[in-house]
Amino acid sequence: MGWLFTQPAFADSLNLAWDANVEPVSGYAVYVGVTSGTYTQRFDVGGATSFTFSNATAGQRYCFAVTAYSSAGESAKSAEVCGAGNQYPVLSNPGTQSATVGQSTSLQLVGSDPDGQAVTFSATNLPAGLTLSASTGFISGTGTTAGTFSVTARVSDGILTASQAFNWTMAAAPAPPPPTVPSPDTTAPSVSIMTPTTGSSFTSTSSAISLAGTGADNVGVTQVSWVNDRGGNGMASGTANWSVGSVALQGGTNNITVSARDAAGNIGTDVLSVTYTPPVASTSVVLSAQIGRDSFRWKRYVSLSWTKAPWSGVYVYRNGSRITRTPNDGSFSDSIRSSGTYNYKICDPNGTVCSNTVTVYW
Repeated sequence: MGWLFTQPAFADSLNLAWDANVEPVSGYAVYVGVTSGTYTQRFDVGGATSFTFSNATAGQRYCFAVTAYSSAGESAKSAEVCGAGNQYPVLSNPGTQSATVGQSTSLQLVGSDPDGQAVTFSATNLPAGLTLSASTGFISGTGTTAGTFSVTARVSDGILTASQAFNWTMAAAPAPPPPTVPSPDTTAPSVSIMTPTTGSSFTSTSSAISLAGTGADNVGVTQVSWVNDRGGNGMASGTANWSVGSVALQGGTNNITVSARDAAGNIGTDVLSVTYTPPVASTSVVLSAQIGRDSFRWKRYVSLSWTKAPWSGVYVYRNGSRITRTPNDGSFSDSIRSSGTYNYKICDPNGTVCSNTVTVYW
């Protein structure tokens, strides 16, 4: 006969194979024992040249020899070969674990297989909130329930499993400290108008003014707002240093109140009285308009022209709303897309001196 070998098949079996005898034989017999040279079992396998020993104990070493037999008798035993079945994986006991509800915790299970096979991990009765990675054995998470949990951890090579039991105590989360109740804030913020003047009154030659100033509070100013008793209100930008881009004025006296508010609802104010006298509108600038159509059938334009005005620029108004600022060159073209009545005028940059109003229809 030729060579023979063994290899593990499953947890309780070993595979044996050999070369067929050169001379014709009736069959083969396999001898099995746990001690080299001593065989306690014999299996007649007929003419097969392989054999599976299915009664192996995991981790036990077995020795095998093969004979050939014919009508002339049985041959001497072949050279011996020995091998072991699948061995149980090994898992270290991590010992008693402890953690606190609401705080993150982790544990690395340590397990391996003596045969070098890949292993997977599992566990039962982990504290609520913890999870286990089956491929790495890493347990992590944040516990949600107090108590002592009897955990059973397992490692498996896919066939055999080893386990370890340990306790994991999850302590209740400590009670939070009583809340600190602050004393009520009754101090009103201070607010001061610094621009356009630090005084209490101001005369404006423009129909709108900008404001700026400061605000302060023992805790902090949360917002600064303004209101004109002649109409208009809004929010300032900033708190400690605040500004308002434009406040529209009406002819006569405009009492503008700036208010600073803190988180407790306390309010401090400053008032500026602004006098504004609108200029008399000029009629020396004459505006004319003509409607036309561009290359797109659905789109029309209004061509505006006016006599030269002594202004640095011109604001164009359509139906009472300012639509653009354009150079004071005597002409402007406005595109319109829907039918209707359109009223146009032009005004100086302050919006106080304007031309006549012209009307076009589409």
